Amino acid sequence: MPNRIPDHMYPFYRVFDEKGQQYCDCSHEEYAIRTLELHEEHQNETYTYRRIDAPKPLPPHIVDVTAEHQGELPGQQGLPQVKKRLPFEPVLEELPESNLQGF
Repeated sequence: MPNRIPDHMYPFYRVFDEKGQQYCDCSHEEYAIRTLELHEEHQNETYTYRRIDAPKPLPPHIVDVTAEHQGELPGQQGLPQVKKRLPFEPVLEELPESNLQGF
């Protein structure tokens, strides 16, 4: 995730070289223009700049808050049904005592 630029730093001006690569950021438009002029005078290169504004805030999410008063909520499941046993399986009322020694 890129670092967030603080809101007080906007707007700023980003200067690009002939290949479209970012060259520098300037706090004022006149500094960006001067950077272009210096490159045209001394290196015969054509640089460009553009204004960078603060990103627009995302719209708030819309949440449906209506409640259901009767029955279960959609997707809600209760406990599973009791395991059905075959007629010859014993039904244990209590667990058998363990042979392990206690501490």
